[in-house]
Amino acid sequence: NMSERRKHMSGDNGQRDVAELEELTRRIKALARNTPDDTVLQTSLMAAATMLTKGAARALGRDLSPVGRRPSTAFKGSLSALRSMRTIRFIGAPFCEGQNLDGADLGPTALREAGLQPLAEMLGWSWEDAGDLDFAAEFERLGFEVSAPHHHPVELYREWVGDSGMQDNFSTWVRRRKGIAPGTLRRTVSHQNPLEALEEEAEPPPKEEVVNAPLIGAGVRLVYESVLASAAAGRFALTCGGDHSIAAGSICALHKVYPDLGVIWIDAHADANTPRTSPSAHYHGMPAAHLLGWFDNGIDGFEWFEPGCLSENRLAYIGLRDIDAEEGRMLRASNVHVFTMREVDKHGIAKVMEMALSAIDPNGFRPLHLSLDIDAVDPHFAPGTGTAARGGLSYREIHYIAEEMAETRRLVGMDLVEINPGLDEAPQRSSMHGDDPNLKPCSPTVQLGVEVALSALGKRIM
Repeated sequence: NMSERRKHMSGDNGQRDVAELEELTRRIKALARNTPDDTVLQTSLMAAATMLTKGAARALGRDLSPVGRRPSTAFKGSLSALRSMRTIRFIGAPFCEGQNLDGADLGPTALREAGLQPLAEMLGWSWEDAGDLDFAAEFERLGFEVSAPHHHPVELYREWVGDSGMQDNFSTWVRRRKGIAPGTLRRTVSHQNPLEALEEEAEPPPKEEVVNAPLIGAGVRLVYESVLASAAAGRFALTCGGDHSIAAGSICALHKVYPDLGVIWIDAHADANTPRTSPSAHYHGMPAAHLLGWFDNGIDGFEWFEPGCLSENRLAYIGLRDIDAEEGRMLRASNVHVFTMREVDKHGIAKVMEMALSAIDPNGFRPLHLSLDIDAVDPHFAPGTGTAARGGLSYREIHYIAEEMAETRRLVGMDLVEINPGLDEAPQRSSMHGDDPNLKPCSPTVQLGVEVALSALGKRIM
């Protein structure tokens, strides 16, 4: 009978059955997409996929609501509070040790100063600001010598925001008004190079090592602990960096609370190198590979980490256009779902989003996380980022992605990373029709970051 079937499906064998059913559904949908439109074969394939989806829902006793409208009741237990999840916990993660440019550590401050909190509250969210994670204090506790505290550049940024006109961008203002070279604003650590310019970069460590691994492991663990506490308390974890290294901590933590988590990763770069394949040995190009369990060996500082916590078939990339050769080979050999800018050009962003969500969650049951690197957006719209690449997502394409994630009603967390006020252009002198009048003056990439976060939180055109 049905109760016995549900009991069977809830056990280990049932979980395997569900996984096999989802894989079969995924393959049928992929076959249908590659079949000529409006043919009898395509219609039959899609009907078969729908029947499998409904069968799984009935066997598990789930409410199969249309994806994008209402959350299903599949989240009994770990996601029982999803329907009432209306509190954001903003986690500032000013962490830049995974790469070699200063400025992205001002991202959380810039988003706050632009008015993200009151704008989110206008959408009906409650707001809890966890403050900025104190990486400097953690580094000192562990014996890393920190030469400059983080609050110096934050105070300078706030002074720039308050300066009348904001006619110069932040870096120019600092240089002209304060006589301070931008590279000296960033805290440095005793065993690191001063990170003032790419050309001054130190030689990478031997292969299969990571630059400053113990330091990075300590910092990413702070992110993990904060996101874990937020998710366990039923909060929407909005983690703002900083560089994309922080995603290793946020996603690992969310997986702990939501074991069925699916991830949409928006980026110009795959961040899927390993210590063996990385040209630079910088960790900000590796967090996805670490989450997927692709590292050959453990690395110092990450003893707490759970490599492989994210299954390959539960990760979908959108917007990739700058991929290292070995990184591309590993992705092609994997079960990760990759939608490069070519797929966006070919199918359009609506179809790509439909395919990506169907790929990681064919039955519309899973909690979702959005990991968004602002460099996925074309530099015309987002110039303030450290690794800009031509040919990215448009203004509306990035908003559509965020809007569709909100439409699922299953979004439980978001990373927003690589917004670099130090590299951004000066604020626009005049607003355009449609700009939110409650948004405070800010540089263009910071403004886009606020707007996209609001779209992910449910803001709509009408």
